[in-house]
Amino acid sequence: MLTERQQDTYNFIVQYIEQQGRSPLLSEVAKGIGLSSQGSVHNYIQALVNEGLITRSVGRSRGLSLSKETNQDLATVKLPVMGRIAAGRLIEAIPDEDEIDLGGMFAGKGRFVLKVNGDSMIDKAIMSGDWVVVQSQQTANHGDIVVALVDGFDATLKTILFNDDRTITLMPANDNYEPVTLPAERISIQGVIVGQLRTY
Repeated sequence: MLTERQQDTYNFIVQYIEQQGRSPLLSEVAKGIGLSSQGSVHNYIQALVNEGLITRSVGRSRGLSLSKETNQDLATVKLPVMGRIAAGRLIEAIPDEDEIDLGGMFAGKGRFVLKVNGDSMIDKAIMSGDWVVVQSQQTANHGDIVVALVDGFDATLKTILFNDDRTITLMPANDNYEPVTLPAERISIQGVIVGQLRTY
């Protein structure tokens, strides 16, 4: 999981490449996320490289690029729908002449993907190793599954509950984990889960 500043850096790089068609300079990243220290931005970028989210070509002024896993253009990916399959009573699978537009389902401005590590959300059918599609935003509704940052450092994927006493509960979906209730000012929302991907 990324820290808030690392996530801001990643979001800026993704949006810059989408809008400009080229990677940003270090100074442009610093300005884009409101920092004066390029040294700090260098550390954030190195963390993104270590996470496998971006790659960096040494010796090039605009040497940043999105990794292959995060750079696939979902807007151009369509898969054929071949009918329905029974998960309850047996039914006949009848082919259709239709397609699923993965871009329409998952792609969008300000969205990014995180790989899940851990089993605290398995009762919501989110398994370790799944990829979740996140809408980057700082607000959420009661009951949303969110990426939350605690004390500006620890990131977690949980259901968010807003309590009447101005505290927030981060609710797991696994009886082996306890809910965590904290003052609202200790929690910052990084995004809301809008989709999920899994391979077998």
